[in-house]
Amino acid sequence: MYKGEKIIALVPARGGSKAVPYKNIKLLFQKPLIAWTLELVKEMPEIDKVVVSTDDANISIISQYFGAEVIMRPNQLSGDDSLAIDTVKHAINVLKEQKETYDIMLYLQPTSPLRKKEDIYDCLELLIENNKGYTSVATFSEADLNPIRAWFFNGTSPQTFIKNANPFLPRQMLPKAYQLNGSIYAFYTKIINDETEKFLGDNPGGIIIPKERGIDMDEEIDFMLAEKFFERKLNE
Repeated sequence: MYKGEKIIALVPARGGSKAVPYKNIKLLFQKPLIAWTLELVKEMPEIDKVVVSTDDANISIISQYFGAEVIMRPNQLSGDDSLAIDTVKHAINVLKEQKETYDIMLYLQPTSPLRKKEDIYDCLELLIENNKGYTSVATFSEADLNPIRAWFFNGTSPQTFIKNANPFLPRQMLPKAYQLNGSIYAFYTKIINDETEKFLGDNPGGIIIPKERGIDMDEEIDFMLAEKFFERKLNE
């Protein structure tokens, strides 16, 4: 429990992955990828329960080995086009059937192994202590591409996404732009119902974290870069 709020961490980890087969349990610095997230949250006594939502028996076994409980989700919620909000709804409904309710859910993707406990605490602090009525908080990092420099094509004609934008401005003159990095989502479970389409809500708060802590492990090169990061940290 954190400041009177009962907390559950939900880690979504389906078995299918085309770019990197079995990505969620691929070894990263001698540990399955999902273990980095599970070990981190198990070190936080304020988190009342840690649950992995998966469709895969191997991921289930590994998750339990690293101290998580497991909710097996149906195949229709585990495809490439499945929505995260449906995984959240399924987990909440399963827990309700078990007579378990929680005030706040942390949605922690295993593909962000470099997040820190401080990042999670910062999200919880902003969610609970703010005076702006936030019902959710997410982590952001500086955008890879400033939207002023983004284009779309109308046939063979490139056009800027932002009307009348000057994409040739020097970087120093561009306004700071940020993007969701998917590392941490924290939200009150009371905002989730059958009609909910997103768990950020209409009035989200945001925490900015460095790019490396918000890395999303999606391709083989991401694993290589993360390995280098860990090696560098060990040699500091």
